[in-house]
Amino acid sequence: MTPQKYKLSWSRKFLVTLAAIVAAAMPGSLLIASQPAFGAGNANFVGKWNISGGYLGITVKSENRATGVCSGITASPQYHMVGCRVTGNRYTFTITLGATYRSRNKGIIEGNKIIGTFSDTSGSVIHYTGTR
Repeated sequence: MTPQKYKLSWSRKFLVTLAAIVAAAMPGSLLIASQPAFGAGNANFVGKWNISGGYLGITVKSENRATGVCSGITASPQYHMVGCRVTGNRYTFTITLGATYRSRNKGIIEGNKIIGTFSDTSGSVIHYTGTR
């Protein structure tokens, strides 16, 4: 007895091909959809940031993407960057000079651009942008 050959009509071939494509695409689409559910982590803040308006640039040297704790330096060794933290795509840090001056910074990270505001102990409130 010889095996019987099955001949698929064009519509069945189409359906079989479509089912194979959908099955192959599923794991990738599930992975993309599940990233927010698993917490994609915090935005990458590491790098040298040039700040608009001639304000002091910063370099974020490290960031724990899970906890958001980061550390960095300013473009001037007299000023210190402390309390750096990233939550999602938002950042906060403080620039200090001596015992009394504080510049509290907060903003949003959008890829290689930041949009932020600082308020300092002299009463200034300044909006700025930065690029990496």
